[in-house]
Formats: sequence, structure tokens, C-alpha cells
Amino acid sequence: MKIAVITDGNNQLGLGHIYQTLTLIDYLLEQDSTLDINLYTKSEPSVISLLKRSGCEVTYCSSDREILDLLVQRQAERIIFDKLDVSPELAKNIKQLLTAKLFIFTNLTEANNYADVTLLADIGSNFKNIYKKDALSGKVEFFGPKYWILRPEFYRYRLAKKTPLGDVRKIMLIFGGSDPSNFSSAVLMEILKMTMSFQVTLVIGSSFAHTAELERVINGNQSNSDVSVYQNISNVAEMMSLHDVVFASPGLSFFESIVIGTPVVGFHQNELQQKAYQNVFPTLGKKDVKNVSKILVNQNFIFSDNCAIKKMAIGEGKNEILQEILSS
Repeated sequence: MKIAVITDGNNQLGLGHIYQTLTLIDYLLEQDSTLDINLYTKSEPSVISLLKRSGCEVTYCSSDREILDLLVQRQAERIIFDKLDVSPELAKNIKQLLTAKLFIFTNLTEANNYADVTLLADIGSNFKNIYKKDALSGKVEFFGPKYWILRPEFYRYRLAKKTPLGDVRKIMLIFGGSDPSNFSSAVLMEILKMTMSFQVTLVIGSSFAHTAELERVINGNQSNSDVSVYQNISNVAEMMSLHDVVFASPGLSFFESIVIGTPVVGFHQNELQQKAYQNVFPTLGKKDVKNVSKILVNQNFIFSDNCAIKKMAIGEGKNEILQEILSS
């Protein structure tokens, strides 16, 4: 089976779609190693390098027109988009010119109207898990945290019982592959102002563009806390499990922390994230960074043993998604 995957990531969009795409491809090839998968992106060389970790061919495209021409040329049986801003015109043209089954994941445009399958894990259902299949058209819709595509290690760590939280000593900061709001520097600075001593692990991505400011914060550290900075780590689940709390942006990392049992604090990067999460998982913004010390002392975290969270069955719908892609 020929599969075409289109995804993008950058300093504004972040890299969540890129990492989810890589995970999805791993699962697909695990199910069927004979799959012929090609990737297409309009993103910069650093993102292309990330996508090449899949072992699949990656093609840079300068426009949607070029993407469409390549899709028509290749005649894939499955076309998968994983990005926020899929062009409705591109999706419409794909359905008019090709017979492929069209999947659109995590997209917020009207292109979803042309898809055979859509998936929205954290936006659109107020975190309720919903599966819909239209009786006439056969169109399938997946909504809710059940349909996050988690890496294998998170399913393993979910089975391990974590010791209940006592004093907070180990803090992990992970605000996405690009962290456009630079919460990495701002939150770290507030932690280092505290008289308490912590072990702080900061994870940044390949598109992080605030290195100079971050270095100023770390080099000006007069506290007793230790800071370790990592970039593009592969053992996220293990590191999350070793910390007392994780500060993250809403999205995949936020839910990954919950899955393995480490409390989380969310900082929204934009108004869209704030609105999507506010009724279930209230998040913090730039103006709230000054309250980091109070949050840590009072342990105002989101805990995974919350009954509402348990009902979300985070990531447990993975096989339903794979089946939908691979079935004839």
C-alpha cells in the first residue's frame, strides 16, 4: 500500500505534528513493514532532518500546488495530513483528482469537510471521547484524548504505579519543540529566584529560538538549584517519570505527563490553546509566570488520579486509528 503523509512544523506552529507523524509511521510500519510511505513538507531543513528519522523518503514542497502535483503523480491509496492549517482548496482538489482515502488529523480549517477520516484529540469535544461514522457517506470522526497517538514507552510507563507526591524537588520544563512564548526562560527564572533548591530539567526542541535569553537566565543563576538542559531527547517518558512535576504547554507533552502519573502544570502558548482547555484544564499565560513559586509551594497541579482524567482513556484509541488507515 502506498501512503502519503503531509505535515509541517516551525517556530510558530511548534513540532507536535512532526513528532506525532513520526510515531504514527512507526506504528504503521510495525503493522506492515511492506508499506510504501512518502512524506511531504513545506518546513525548513531542521524539520526535514527530523522527518528523515522515519526512514521514509521526505520531499520538500514550496507550495500546495507542488504537493498536489506530487500526490497526483504518485497515486497513493492513503493520504494523511497532520497539521493545523490544511488548505480547503487542496483537500477539495485531492478528492476531485484522486481516489485515495483522505485522513486529516489535528486540523482547524474547513478542509475537514472533504476528509474521509478526521481526528481531533484535544480540540472540538471538550475532552469527551467521541467516535462518529456517517451511515450514508461512511465518513469517520475521532474526537478526544483517547485518540492521542502516544509513543510506545508511554503505554509501558502507564502500567507502573508512581509513588504519591511528597515535597517537590525535581521539576521538568518542556514547552514544545519551539516554545514561541519562551516559557522556558521565563518559568526557569522564577524557579531560580526561590530560596528552595530544586533539580530542574529543561527540554528544548530543534526549533527553539531563544537560546541567548535562556543562557542569560542560567548564567545569572545565584540560587542553589541545579539546571540541566537537553535538546531533542528520545527518552521523554523516562525523564517525566523521574520528576515530581512537569511544566508543559497544552498538547501532547501535557497528556504524556498525565499518562505516566507525573502531575502537570499547563502554560498556553496562544489564545486557541487557552480557550480549548479552559473548561477542563485551566492553563496559565505570560502574566501568570510570576506565580510559579506559589504554584510549586501549594502544589496547584493537575494530578493523574483525577476521576475525570481516568475517564479520558488517554491514548487508548491508537489501534482504532491504525485499523482505519490500514483496512481496505
